[in-house]
Amino acid sequence: MEAKERLLKMMELAKTEAEKLESDLRSAKARSGAFNESVSALGQKGTESAALLVVRRLQDKAKKEQATVAEIEAKIVDARGRVSAFEEAIKLFPKDGDEAELRAGSQMSGVRQALRAHGKPMSLTEILKAIGAVGDDKKRNSLRGSLAGYAREGRVFTKEAAPETFGLIEFGNDASSDEPPAGVGVKEKGGTTPI
Repeated sequence: MEAKERLLKMMELAKTEAEKLESDLRSAKARSGAFNESVSALGQKGTESAALLVVRRLQDKAKKEQATVAEIEAKIVDARGRVSAFEEAIKLFPKDGDEAELRAGSQMSGVRQALRAHGKPMSLTEILKAIGAVGDDKKRNSLRGSLAGYAREGRVFTKEAAPETFGLIEFGNDASSDEPPAGVGVKEKGGTTPI
């Protein structure tokens, strides 16, 4: 079962539980009210010992129902909280699969296409060249912020270890290697050692 479908099912179960609890709450409140009305009705004329005993028992039953009401109300709050959390979690999923995450024809969609064509993470400069926005500092800053935001939220793009370098989540760990490119040295205590 797909993750989103599991969450939908869990949310529906929580909604069903909340609805059942609300029905139980109405019943418990009605019972409590009826016990209290009975006590009031008998309390005025309940001077004989048999009536006093019945009044005390009714008062005990009313207290127990009040405790039940409080318990059910707490469970309803919990169930509603669960429903709310599931709704939020479901909203994090793209509506129509991964492609729906980015609007078709948008700049971010173009960046994703460029990264897919390249097959591995690219520097911001390379991305700007690929989407035809070289030399536009406003676009550079805007794109850098957008890519970083998506990466922070774990959506579509990743921020790589190299400065101003971004990839795609779909690349997984294979595309972003921690090894420097061939010919670049590794800094050690005594200096730089070529690879």
